[in-house]
Amino acid sequence: MYLRNWCLLNNNYLGKVHVCTFLFFISDMKKLIILTLLYSNLVTSQITFNIQSNFGYKYLELTNILPTDSCYYITGVITDTTNQQAEIGSLFLKISLTGDTLLTKNLIVPSKHYLTWNTGLFNTPDGNLATAGETPDKIFFMKYTPEGDTQFVKEYINPNFPMETFITANNLVQFENGYYLTGIFLLSESIVQPDIVVLKLDESGNVLQEKTYGNNTTELIGSTLVESDGGLIIGSCKTNYNYVLKNFFNRAYIFGVDSLGNVLWEYQSPTGQLWDFAKSMVKTSDGGLVVASGKGIEHPVNAEQGQLRWQGYIFKLNASHQFVWGRELRGTRHAGSPSFAKIVPATDGTGFVTYGRVGENISTGSEVYGSWIVKLSNQGDSLWARYYSVFDDNLRSPTPADFKATPDGGYIVSGHTEEGLETFGWLMKLDSFGCLIPGCNANDGPNATTEGRAGASIAIYPNPTSDYLNFQLRGLAMTSKAEFRIVNAEGKVMEAMKTPHPDATFTLPVRDWEAGVYYLQYMEENTLLTTTKFVVSH
Repeated sequence: MYLRNWCLLNNNYLGKVHVCTFLFFISDMKKLIILTLLYSNLVTSQITFNIQSNFGYKYLELTNILPTDSCYYITGVITDTTNQQAEIGSLFLKISLTGDTLLTKNLIVPSKHYLTWNTGLFNTPDGNLATAGETPDKIFFMKYTPEGDTQFVKEYINPNFPMETFITANNLVQFENGYYLTGIFLLSESIVQPDIVVLKLDESGNVLQEKTYGNNTTELIGSTLVESDGGLIIGSCKTNYNYVLKNFFNRAYIFGVDSLGNVLWEYQSPTGQLWDFAKSMVKTSDGGLVVASGKGIEHPVNAEQGQLRWQGYIFKLNASHQFVWGRELRGTRHAGSPSFAKIVPATDGTGFVTYGRVGENISTGSEVYGSWIVKLSNQGDSLWARYYSVFDDNLRSPTPADFKATPDGGYIVSGHTEEGLETFGWLMKLDSFGCLIPGCNANDGPNATTEGRAGASIAIYPNPTSDYLNFQLRGLAMTSKAEFRIVNAEGKVMEAMKTPHPDATFTLPVRDWEAGVYYLQYMEENTLLTTTKFVVSH
């Protein structure tokens, strides 16, 4: 019963249903490690890579990233099988700046799940690393050594224990002498209206202060920021989504508390509009906040039931916590889950960069998804956008969990990708222009053209390839009549994909193809515009 309730609650609120799904529908997965290193020709010589791997586990989602000058530390959630029994736990991963795996270690305890969802990962003053997560009935604070050994785990119970044991972790943020750990908890099994709990911890995980927030509506955590005076900004939402089937309200809710936990101010999005969580927040130089969220509609499923559908939405509050501007960044339609997951200051200091999922509708009428990275100016104007999709029978989206700026001026994203019933951890290192294949910014603004279409070309990496092929159309603006097609040396069509974003970067698995020469073609309205040859070798 616990597992069922845990799955349902996390599906509704936190988007963590994948582990539950794979516990019931687990299949044999062969070990797959895909590593693509792309070396930039830019002056900065930034390294980019695209890794899709399960690292030998049945299921893997990479949830937290910590970039450093010498390597990347990553945590994840895994499932494994022992004596034909599914077990779940956490993974510690260390990779080099070029994407090589340096070490992996797991924490799997029989009958005890330590799940390090995307709560945060930090360097500690004593030279170790701190993160947080959840067990079946508690939340926890954990410290690792840089070599992935678990130093200690401190667990915390629901404020209403023993009447109610369920609690889930959402964010860990670091301040000068400790950490704030935030989560949501249920008042009782009969009241399905979660409230917010905030634990103030010292470096050893001892509780210095515990505060709860909520009223007669569901309160859900999206993100947290530490103020310079030790206070906290909490980004969340208020919703009735968990206890009604239609006529939803969903309001972004942000509030500030002092170092003692007293509420100082509040902001709620307008009534009568559907706004998603304040999922990620950035402080601005003028004392304001830029917030990554979503803006939605209620889509009728039938006479008794509706569904919330979202588009990405970025908005700004000024230093007085008043609304300044908002930008809805959307594809061709609202979709069931897409909105922005994380936002960071641009590494060149000229705005903000955000990463998330986006829903699209291709020309055949089928719904597909992609992930995208978008840069906005300080005034909220869109400066560029990059789309990333995995093609395997259908276009699929790499699903982001964490997104960080890197010391070399680029960005790195973690999450998972899916191919059928197979799920792999996903890491993608991008350069300062958001490119996986260097030079993708050649399509930006006036550099792209709808004239002289004979100048189209396709950038491919790696070539030859044995596992995955990354490719992107260059030199043309978007068109709604775009199709990529791959044929072998005999002219047999191996793959054909239509997309509303021909300038996206696509990742295509080719590990099961026969070795040989293939041709990647770009077509518009059945007219072939360009062809590029590549080789599959095993």
